Amino acid sequence: MSSYTVAQNTSFLTVASVLQKVISFFYFIFVARIIQVENTGVYFFAISFTTIFTVVADFGMGPVLTREAARFPDESESYFTTVFWTKIMFGLGAYLLIVLFANILKYPELTKTLIYVSGITMFFDSLAGAFNSIFRAKKNLVYESMGIIGSQFITLLIGTFALLNHWPLVWLILAYAIPSFLNLIYISGFLKKVYGIGVRFAWNAQIFKIFIAIALPFALAGIIGRFYSYSDSLLMSKLLSAKELGWWSVPYKIAFAFQFIPVALSASVYPVFSSLFLTNKMAIGPLFEKSWRYLFAIIFPVAFGLIAIADPVVRRVFGQEFSPSITPLRFLLVSLIFGFLSFITGALLNAVNKQKTQTALMALVLLVNVILNIILLPRLGITGAAISALASNVVLCLAGLYFAARQVSINLKNIIKYINQTLWPALIMGAVVYYLSEKLHYIPTILIGGVIYFILIYFTGVFNKQNITIILSKVRLSSRARQ
Repeated sequence: MSSYTVAQNTSFLTVASVLQKVISFFYFIFVARIIQVENTGVYFFAISFTTIFTVVADFGMGPVLTREAARFPDESESYFTTVFWTKIMFGLGAYLLIVLFANILKYPELTKTLIYVSGITMFFDSLAGAFNSIFRAKKNLVYESMGIIGSQFITLLIGTFALLNHWPLVWLILAYAIPSFLNLIYISGFLKKVYGIGVRFAWNAQIFKIFIAIALPFALAGIIGRFYSYSDSLLMSKLLSAKELGWWSVPYKIAFAFQFIPVALSASVYPVFSSLFLTNKMAIGPLFEKSWRYLFAIIFPVAFGLIAIADPVVRRVFGQEFSPSITPLRFLLVSLIFGFLSFITGALLNAVNKQKTQTALMALVLLVNVILNIILLPRLGITGAAISALASNVVLCLAGLYFAARQVSINLKNIIKYINQTLWPALIMGAVVYYLSEKLHYIPTILIGGVIYFILIYFTGVFNKQNITIILSKVRLSSRARQ
């Protein structure tokens, strides 16, 4: 099969992303416990630093290639070859910027070495993205999904072997660079095999001019978004110590582990918002409200449950030396609530042709984040970074809701109702879990908390008999299909 349905492709990519996150998270725990706090800070920062420049290497070409190749399949190969060689040029330019800024900022030699190697990963990932863009245009995400899982698994193997044999820290970065190169070979081979599209020495100046004009807004939004995500780490690298960066890596990694939830939901509702904007604008508001209701039901228990057990989780999972990560983690978990909701406001604004407004909002919160970090980092350390992230996400969420409500009809009474149905059960559950965590191991307290939350939301009407009947009927149909 050379193409799949939207549901199938969504399932492939979601499963791959979840597995990748799970493997990555447990691998990070292993790394942090073995190399200790300071080395974890250097390792984490090297990866974060190069990640900032990935948007320069791609420059918005990925989504443009997917869109145009889907619209004009016969031109896929000429589009691909032009974008591929463009990405090589931009990738080399991004790598030179990495080297330049690493030296301008005068990082220690070990940090610079790790950054240089991590930049190689960025370069290979950018090129692989061109191949994945064609697969996406062909509605075939199987190979990209397999590449995601395979790359992470190889990283786990190389990294674990390096840790157990006490190899230099650079091998933990090579554990990403080697799978990245192998994934590029793998994905290029299958694109040639499945669709007959391969790399040729061809470059079309006209296609480049058209694509670069279309990609510019995507690139600008991507650059702002990337700096917003990693500006705190960049500032910490100059204002704080490597040990403090190591402490920061733990709350950041835990909070980031859940980001696939709003990403998947926003990816699902964005095309629906876009279609409704042309056919039935009045239906956008109710869909937006339901999307927030879904996120409320997930993020409230996740945030308050993890806040309750933050202390035992950090101390037992990562080790006592990471105990300064506990307070920042709690702030970041509150920030996560507003960050989740902002994905949907952003999807709505982009869908109703207000992408400039969304980009301006991102620029505003980037400015807020940088100013607050400059003020708070010297005074509060990594807790200041967490407070800055919370304030920035609150601004992004509420400002996004304000501008979204100006474009479509959003019933704020419904949103308040949905908050009441999910917030209080989550707070009660969190309080019980916090109490029990002082008497029991944190794992059974998580299970108890989950049961308490589901019981409470049943009584508030979030989870009712109708939902149960629908779920049971789907389970029966699924079991019959397997027989």
